[in-house]
Amino acid sequence: MSEYGWKYLSRADKEAILRGIEDGVAYGGPYHVEIHPADRCNIDCFFCSTASLRGTDEIPMPRFAELLGELGEAGTRSLRLSGGGEPLFHRRIRDFLQAIRSSGLPIENLTTNAVLLRSEVAELLAATCDHVTVSLNTADEASYAAMMQTSPRNFQRVVENTRELIALRRRRGARRPAVTLQFLVWKENFRTIPAMYRLAEEIGADKILFNGLSFLTPEQKMTAAETDEMMELYEDVVKLDGYRTIGAINSFEQDLSGRVAAMNERVRAERSLVDVARSLRRGGWREQTDFLRDKLRQRWTRAAGRSLESYCLIGWHSMLVRVTGEVAPCCILQGKVLGNVYRQPLREVWQGEAYNRFRAEISRLLREGPAWRHDPETDQTLDALCGAKDACPIATFYYQPDVPFLRAFNGGLRRLRPTSPQG
Repeated sequence: MSEYGWKYLSRADKEAILRGIEDGVAYGGPYHVEIHPADRCNIDCFFCSTASLRGTDEIPMPRFAELLGELGEAGTRSLRLSGGGEPLFHRRIRDFLQAIRSSGLPIENLTTNAVLLRSEVAELLAATCDHVTVSLNTADEASYAAMMQTSPRNFQRVVENTRELIALRRRRGARRPAVTLQFLVWKENFRTIPAMYRLAEEIGADKILFNGLSFLTPEQKMTAAETDEMMELYEDVVKLDGYRTIGAINSFEQDLSGRVAAMNERVRAERSLVDVARSLRRGGWREQTDFLRDKLRQRWTRAAGRSLESYCLIGWHSMLVRVTGEVAPCCILQGKVLGNVYRQPLREVWQGEAYNRFRAEISRLLREGPAWRHDPETDQTLDALCGAKDACPIATFYYQPDVPFLRAFNGGLRRLRPTSPQG
């Protein structure tokens, strides 16, 4: 899963973001850039959320080489490769990745269907990429072919390509790229949740994400009885895993948060020290140490940040560059165009009128806090979900674990907001 490259920011970068938030301008950046190398895709998922935006283009290499230079001058710290299409479907993907490697910019995340994640591409990713998210989505050839509307043979290609990437990393004694397998659980495949888990374990994935589908028809949605059965299967794998590799259980079809929280409480109450030790022994000593350290850090950051507010800061941190050259704030708002890097240098887009107007919209959200309401006339870029708690899948997760930054940000919020008159 992408962390929006937050770990690459220096203390000075964060101070510039905080200063910019209070002043309503950008003093640096963009510090992170998501790039869509290709709009074309080599499979045809029936549930694709970006098909309506997809064309047949790809980023031209001459302009991409120039853009990498502009990113270096702007102080960009990391990239993410994703897209409306398959990012590895660029006709010159090896040249594309080699150009990134030569620039010195790390790829903090690549999200891919992994059909084309072959040896040469894997070698380049092993040299420059922190994290690869593989959209495997299901656990067998038949359901893969039905969901992805492609040849069943591609299922085994993805499994083998992912396994080989992990083997390459192990041969090098390296820790990157970490590999996450994403499964999309819905009415037609939820009974294979145990098989999904076993497959991820067999491949050697570092993390597993269980997500769902959106924009389903009433006939495609799960019944209450099916949801109950699905939650029982989730509970079985959580008991086995102890969240050692399971990173998330979500659904866009229905809100599972309450049921997942209740499940976690039951599992926690039932798990003995023997269960915990058995779960940890499934990995190596380094994995055990990482797991325990992460759990302690998460517990501390949750406690430290419980009373602190957090809001979207994407306008001071990151941007998205689509295949067409159009620039948008993020993948959620990728239809909101703030400039075009084929017609303007990147710095002109980032410091331009449209981006400053977007920052002004966020500034109003920050000043008004929970009282903020979306105004279609004023908010030309912000969407209603941008200010709704837990509505945006990006939201603030990338900087929330950074408690010193979160505290400094809350100090800035207090200065932004008018105080009540003293009686």
